[in-house]
Amino acid sequence: MTHIVVLGAGYAGLTTVLRLQKKLKHQDVFITLINKHRYHYQTTWLHRCAVGLYSEDLARIDLATVLDEKRVTLKKETVKKIRPDMKQVTTDQATYTYDYLVVALGAEINTSEVPGLESHAHSIVTLARANRLYNRLLTVIADYQKSNRSDSLKIVVGGGGFTGIELVGELKEQLPKLLEQYQVSPTKAQITLIEKASTVLPEFNLELGEYALSQLEAEYIDIKLQTAIKAIARHTVKVERGGIIEELPHDLFIWTAGVSTHAILQTALFQHQAGPVRLTDDLTVEGYPDVYIIGDAAETTGQSNEKVLPNADLAIQKGKYCANHLLAKIDDKQRPSHFSFKAYGSRIASIGQRDAIGLLWNKKKVVGYTAAMIKRVTDHIVVLQMGGLVFWSHVFKRSRRER
Repeated sequence: MTHIVVLGAGYAGLTTVLRLQKKLKHQDVFITLINKHRYHYQTTWLHRCAVGLYSEDLARIDLATVLDEKRVTLKKETVKKIRPDMKQVTTDQATYTYDYLVVALGAEINTSEVPGLESHAHSIVTLARANRLYNRLLTVIADYQKSNRSDSLKIVVGGGGFTGIELVGELKEQLPKLLEQYQVSPTKAQITLIEKASTVLPEFNLELGEYALSQLEAEYIDIKLQTAIKAIARHTVKVERGGIIEELPHDLFIWTAGVSTHAILQTALFQHQAGPVRLTDDLTVEGYPDVYIIGDAAETTGQSNEKVLPNADLAIQKGKYCANHLLAKIDDKQRPSHFSFKAYGSRIASIGQRDAIGLLWNKKKVVGYTAAMIKRVTDHIVVLQMGGLVFWSHVFKRSRRER
């Protein structure tokens, strides 16, 4: 019997499992999928969940409905330790041995980066956190309504990259509606975005970043560029710009910036490890050809040797490659050539429901309503790429019912 253990059911991990269960022909190969939850969630929808536009149920997909129970065993457990020297994974409930291990645990917020980040910041890195943020947003508005304060309700977002801009784009549209539900004038709220770079969306080009910047400023978003966040307290955030330090008040602080490698990988005892885990060109750990690390858990470089920022397209491509590589090993066939990310799809960042910026597959720039519609199409393509028409039908037929 060959045992494949997959850690994590995000875009990369679930894509690997769905492809394996579809393509595996050997009856003596079985898969254990270990995940903290019994569901997968659409990470690219979390900024909408965080403002109440999408429900938690809409973004969540019950894993039992998409897994082949004859081939895959789902374990709702939390990974505690990886022992590659013993081919073991330990969770909060059991220890598993494996023939092949796929680590797709994603990245985590680097809480050591800024003092107070862990205690006083909200985020949208998981569905649970996005849901908590929405509930906290409603609480903050309710408290403001009861306080009869004369100053504005202040929401501060740290990070002007992809996640930060998409979140602020939804906030600028949904916050006025939420305020009106609590009989608070929309003019009483102020959204501030803090970014240490000289423009927003540095992962795109300057022209697209400037477009997003102008669109947000037109909606009276206070954008502070070239500003570093130094510390976060319960009601203030300390920032530095040009050597000058000041404290900005906030009612709600949201962190969308830096993440780090998952803590499990930082403690895994890989031989000769010094610093980050080193991967070969087939996504296996150097010295451990039975261990794959995919998804956001490891950095990736593109065809021009530039760093590729984590995104769903990259995670899905890694998942497909990993599954194909495993299938070739099990069947003792020629293995795929080294992994290389190919930006087949469009890279789109929304700025609300009817505005966006992006780069198409042919490097053409696109902005405005056209880009927003392409973003909606991309949502469908992501799901199709993960699990084909069957998975797509499950996700979107269910989402239409719940809307």
